[in-house]
Amino acid sequence: MKIIPQPQCITELSKTVFDMKGFTLGKNSLSEEAKCDFLSFLNLPQAEKENILFKESTDLSDEEYIIETGSEIVIYSNSASGQLYALQTLKQILFQCGCKIPHIRVKDYPAHKFRGFMLDAGRYFFSVDDVKSIIRRMVLHKLNVLHLHLTEDQGWRIEIEKYPLLTEIGSSRKKTNFNHKAHSGFYTKADIKEIVDYAHAFCVKVMPEFDIPGHSRAAIAAYNDLTCFPRKLPVADHWGVKHDVLCVGNEKTMQFVYDVLDEFFEMFPDEYIHIGGDEVPKHRWDLCPACNAKRKKLGLENSDALQFWFMNTVKDYCKSHGKQAFMWSWELEDDTLLHTDLGFTKCGEMNTGNRPFIDTSTQAYYIDLPYGYISLKDSANHKIYSGNAIGVEATLWTEYVPNMKKADTMSFPRTGCLAETGWSGSCTWEAFSEKLDYYCSFLDKNNIGYAKANKANPNALRAKLSILLFERRQLVWEGLHNLFDDKKIEKIARKQS
Repeated sequence: MKIIPQPQCITELSKTVFDMKGFTLGKNSLSEEAKCDFLSFLNLPQAEKENILFKESTDLSDEEYIIETGSEIVIYSNSASGQLYALQTLKQILFQCGCKIPHIRVKDYPAHKFRGFMLDAGRYFFSVDDVKSIIRRMVLHKLNVLHLHLTEDQGWRIEIEKYPLLTEIGSSRKKTNFNHKAHSGFYTKADIKEIVDYAHAFCVKVMPEFDIPGHSRAAIAAYNDLTCFPRKLPVADHWGVKHDVLCVGNEKTMQFVYDVLDEFFEMFPDEYIHIGGDEVPKHRWDLCPACNAKRKKLGLENSDALQFWFMNTVKDYCKSHGKQAFMWSWELEDDTLLHTDLGFTKCGEMNTGNRPFIDTSTQAYYIDLPYGYISLKDSANHKIYSGNAIGVEATLWTEYVPNMKKADTMSFPRTGCLAETGWSGSCTWEAFSEKLDYYCSFLDKNNIGYAKANKANPNALRAKLSILLFERRQLVWEGLHNLFDDKKIEKIARKQS
């Protein structure tokens, strides 16, 4: 039996095959959305009596389930999530067997509690319906945390009532990388509620990301005085690290951060929140009177220490409101959950100490990167970094992913490998390749696009061409502009000193 992610144990109970003409769900704890999703997948008539039965088993953990097939299908679980994941496995059994059900027993549970998918809505905006489609794709793969990257240099994507200019100004950019088409969009609070409710209907938690103190040009474009040397700045048009970041020496900026977080806390009831922390150039802070005064007051050695102070201050604020903060940086306090942002180097083991972290390796799970950088084999063969890893996450950055069609092509079949590692505990190309044809047919059944085999595992020439095409982004990098702009800021700083 080919199933992705692979269950922990499948046992053939006998050679008997049961011919079931239709299926009807018994009493369960599932949401209406989850039940409709399963029944619509079957596209079969309902049985005259309930023949998919759900029984509570308090011995099972939260996401664990057991399926026993016979003249009836019995699902044992201790929660709605266990029932939901049992149905995802049952989908694949029925997809392969139709109504002729083998006599088997499936016992299954996740190897890792955090199995995430990150959608970057900051660069390109994805509609509510798009996000719902991604949630359904996650559930098929037994992923349980939707990480929504909502604030960026290129766009502020969420309504904040106390700061209306964030969406009035910050949600639109005049052009994107290789064309002159304007792009805009944001989620209202009603949209966010719809997304969160839909995710919860499928046992998916939603972790929003408020990316600070870097990646904040859209916020600064709306409120110029949030940065160290206030001046009129547009929402960023192109990719690349921007040198204008939040001024953490300014109490007004700190209040802005707390105010935004307060509204985030109201909109997102789950315990996780992501506060960014990566790619923060210190050029402005090194010159800024307010940042230098703050650093001196706190007795901090340099601007790196100032960032650690800022991130931990924000983390503590989140903690005081019952939230566990994630961030991209890992040089922070022990109780901070961390992502491994590894860059493009061929890293060995992460030195995380006792700190828990999520494996989002750029060598396997940065699925926006072309297959020439990360082939399907690379994703399949990646082993979770040793240490206190609590899970995995696929990260779909969208500067070059403008729509769902492109998102599917970049995400699949690589997400299948991540799902195997996150749920089953391991994945290898040798094992995954044996299921690849089946997996692609299952994706077809669910109307999910994917990269064909010759693209997903490119030969040397195709790999080099895909990398070359991707790296044309260097043509629109604002690096030279940053250098000139830095000189302007240095002149302003000298005048102020």
